[in-house]
Amino acid sequence: MTAPLTIAILGATGDLGSHLLCAISEHPKAQDVRLRILTRPTSTETAHNLLARYPTLYVTVHAIDYSATELGLDAALHGVDVVLSAVRDDSDLTRQDVKHSGLLPGFLAQDAVARAAKAAGVRLFVPSEYGSPTHLMSLDSDSYVVGKRFHHELLRELQLPYLLVYSGSFPEVEPAATPLPPQSAEAPIALGEPPFETTRAHLAVYVIELILDRGLDSVAGEIHVLRGLRRDRAIVSAETGKTEWVLDG
Repeated sequence: MTAPLTIAILGATGDLGSHLLCAISEHPKAQDVRLRILTRPTSTETAHNLLARYPTLYVTVHAIDYSATELGLDAALHGVDVVLSAVRDDSDLTRQDVKHSGLLPGFLAQDAVARAAKAAGVRLFVPSEYGSPTHLMSLDSDSYVVGKRFHHELLRELQLPYLLVYSGSFPEVEPAATPLPPQSAEAPIALGEPPFETTRAHLAVYVIELILDRGLDSVAGEIHVLRGLRRDRAIVSAETGKTEWVLDG
């Protein structure tokens, strides 16, 4: 019998985090997964309400106050195999307030979790990337997202194995999720066969398939780019005069 895989999710109550939970619940190996949700004390009720949608998942919620202390992370991450970070920042701080994204509270919490993950013996860390590639960005870049590049440096310094997955920007209006086409190096999916718009749902399924189907050791150190068709376009509404997003048929 295969030993259960323990996954900790940081940012589970956000837009991507909820899709990760759904992807795990629908995976054939879901019953072999043990989940731990790391969330701020103010979000525990939201987390429990979200988890009510997935009664078959084996999951516990851990309230962590990242701003006060890292105490509590040691216990929450003890025995965890992989950390999935889906942090976003809801502080309303902008580039006028902080020099780069790595100084935002949400990403500072991700740094704290990474340090605790190393101490706990976590085997794989998946940082919150999912946008445009930043791993080749210069550390002296003036880009606002260079904070993500600094986080890569932290993971290297910690010698914590990690996986990078990029998806490009998501459409302004996400279409209904469609099945993610199976793909491999031997049989890549040709562009448009079948077409799909890259959504958070596709990204979540892809990440979970990498982890559960290929295994942590196999994907550690890899960089993946998931990009479907870009079929969204902007139009100006005749009724409101505002720019709206629609999908081409």
